[in-house]
Amino acid sequence: MLSSFTECKECLEDRQLAVLPTETVYGLAANGIERYAVEKIFKTKGRPAGNPLILHIFDITEAEKLAEVNDMARLLARRFWPGPLTIILPKKKIVPSEVSASLNTVGLRSPSNYLFRKMLDELGFPLAAPSANPTNRTSPTTALQVMKMFGQKCPPVLDGGQTSLGIESTVLDLTTANPTILRPGHISLQEIENCLSCKIELRTDFADLTDFPHKSPGNSPRHYAPKTLTRLHASIEKCIKCDLVEPDDLVLVASKKEADFFKDADCTAWYLSQTGNPSEVAHALFRKLHEADEQAFSKIHLCLLTQKDDLALAINDRITRACGQLHKQ
Repeated sequence: MLSSFTECKECLEDRQLAVLPTETVYGLAANGIERYAVEKIFKTKGRPAGNPLILHIFDITEAEKLAEVNDMARLLARRFWPGPLTIILPKKKIVPSEVSASLNTVGLRSPSNYLFRKMLDELGFPLAAPSANPTNRTSPTTALQVMKMFGQKCPPVLDGGQTSLGIESTVLDLTTANPTILRPGHISLQEIENCLSCKIELRTDFADLTDFPHKSPGNSPRHYAPKTLTRLHASIEKCIKCDLVEPDDLVLVASKKEADFFKDADCTAWYLSQTGNPSEVAHALFRKLHEADEQAFSKIHLCLLTQKDDLALAINDRITRACGQLHKQ
């Protein structure tokens, strides 16, 4: 149910759950250093214990209480926080093992959403806040999507409107020999390299991530998935030539130009951006997948973006996992 800021704050203070908006997606929030509260997140989402949680904090000072913060982390925080960058660091004992999937690391992020920051400031403790959806379902970018997915069991929801970015944060591991991106997002590899003046790795070998625990959320082969059956196409050209597109299907593409290829086809075609701009595509992707579920299509056909920039990589990661396939570059 929709609730006020004060009602959500009181729930969180009482070790209960509340749904809060971030700039990326809506989060199912709980006190991140209170084991009882964290366990409620796993139970409500049906989340595997080996899938760690990110702790959301106000600033780098809060990070010092939770993890062993190094100079690289400070540089990154100065450049990208508050914002959609999660930094993985060696954790301190105050972080419950449930948060870290029993690993010795923890992911930390300082979100930029005003309401979330206000909540952190007034509460005075970190919030674990994975996407507010049942595990492996499409992440929510509106309060209504959250309430529809959880139904009568939905925790209190603070409505902050449509999220501004639409996909989850970049996750950067600083505990490896070379800093490594474990989940691509809006903060690009090039931006991080420019900030740190060093080589950044991008993990593309996900073959060993079918088993838990993971260091980062968002690494399961099937993730972000709608209820409707999805099919992945390597390109718009291959989708056009595919004989598996049927009258009750939806083809979801990046641009209006691509959607126009299907105007004479015996199916429905939606586009995510007038021009195929990656920022607009990212903003609309999860919203359109939720809308598609409402329309009861037989299948959703998703096409990988052809752009080579880092945001297109992040979008393709979400599209591939929504179709239940490992993402390999």
